[in-house]
Amino acid sequence: MKKYILSLIAVFCVSLSATAQKVYIAPSKSAIAYHKSKDCSYLRNSKNVTDITTKEAKEMGRHPCVRCYPAQAEATKKAIAKEQAEKKAATTKAIAATKVYAAAGGTKYHKTNSCTALAKSKNVKTLTLADAKKDLTPCSVCYAAAKKATPKPATTKKVEAEDVKKAQEDAAKKAEATKATGTSKVYVAAGGAKYHKKKSCTALAKSKNIKTVTLAEAKANMTPCSVCYTSAKKTATKASTTPKKATEKKATEKKTTTKKAA
Repeated sequence: MKKYILSLIAVFCVSLSATAQKVYIAPSKSAIAYHKSKDCSYLRNSKNVTDITTKEAKEMGRHPCVRCYPAQAEATKKAIAKEQAEKKAATTKAIAATKVYAAAGGTKYHKTNSCTALAKSKNVKTLTLADAKKDLTPCSVCYAAAKKATPKPATTKKVEAEDVKKAQEDAAKKAEATKATGTSKVYVAAGGAKYHKKKSCTALAKSKNIKTVTLAEAKANMTPCSVCYTSAKKTATKASTTPKKATEKKATEKKTTTKKAA
């Protein structure tokens, strides 16, 4: 009994030691193994090789390196192959057990016998999905939901990218305008309620104490001078209406020429 207990303790210690044993891994996302030595040839071109415990490596989904642990690697390979074979067998079994429906002489198989495509069929038979797949193709009505969702047009992504770019440009312009407001200089008379674009503004002609402030400071307590800023507004309006007037004049001249010719 004493020997049995000692042997169990020994096995436990070996297992614990193996779990806590230091191993080495490459940080790359494509790496799938852990290594016994950082000098393993498979780590030769890897940078930033990290050491972790065997337990941590297994929790990450890493398997033993075939060169560092040939015996363990072979066992892992067989276990993976067995798992894949079992999954394939289960899928095959599920397909074999799944029942579908087909009209006599039809070319499609259906997921349900109440499918609208079978409405006029009098002789509907039941068969396995495995048998149906040999000679028939799936019904577009029953299996429409299984079709892949229509991919998002590439143009939509392009439009989204353009919208983002425009928003960034607008934000940059707004920031530039705010910056300009903070640095632009305007002129005010001591005790005055208006700020002026030019020091030579006629409204400042009789003012003796004129000081310079930033536009941001002026806007905090004052309003723009109607003389300085109205003239700028009129100039802009005139510039925008000039092309319209030119077009109207051209149309009138053309009309006059047409009448003379008649």
